Amino acid sequence: MEEIKLKLRHDLPFNNISRDFPGAKIFRWCNSYVDYLEFAERGLDKNGIRKEVEKFAEGIGSRIVFSSEKKDYLTLMIVCKCSLGNSTLRMAESMDCIVETPVIYEDNYEYLKVISVRNSYFKNFYNRLSTFSKIEILNKSAIHSEDLRNTWTISLSELFHNLSQKQINLASDAVSKGYFDIPKKVSIEELAESNSISKSTMQEHLSKAESKIFRSIESYLRLYETYLEAQEKASYNI
Repeated sequence: MEEIKLKLRHDLPFNNISRDFPGAKIFRWCNSYVDYLEFAERGLDKNGIRKEVEKFAEGIGSRIVFSSEKKDYLTLMIVCKCSLGNSTLRMAESMDCIVETPVIYEDNYEYLKVISVRNSYFKNFYNRLSTFSKIEILNKSAIHSEDLRNTWTISLSELFHNLSQKQINLASDAVSKGYFDIPKKVSIEELAESNSISKSTMQEHLSKAESKIFRSIESYLRLYETYLEAQEKASYNI
């Protein structure tokens, strides 16, 4: 079993957007229902990117269903229209390769990591990519089957489903303003004032959000703890 990191240059969707906005880094997650995109760059041209994505989405019969922005940062979600003809993710999956998300696009390159359980699977995928893309293999390494548990992303619905909308909003605001940084960049009083609530109410919402999130990730913490223990034992046996 191998993990392969690829650097691709082609004319498929999303890669062209990175070409038109050099310097912007694009992170993409796709679950076959929506494409979730994050754009980051100092002085990010948010309006230009949004218009470009709208134009692109209309061209493939899609649409933007969610948009959020902060300084130097833009998040967009569009209805997924991936196919074997326009998405390296679908191609990889159709050839029994596992894609590690997020896929990253930067300066007209796509950075894609895949796991192939058999060399023939990756060879078929590589041959397919060769028909339309320039390919550079940045890294290839052997992995063990038990290491796969370390590649899966946590389900957002599992992580946050217990939080109320108010708790999500206030926790997001606290994170973005640096409340959880060390040292803190903003006080609980300042957060409460900016959200027009009392200090005690702000503290209560954040405490409940923290507690719910840690309870949600308990199984993942135990899983990763087991993984680290297995790695440590393996190193002793070498």
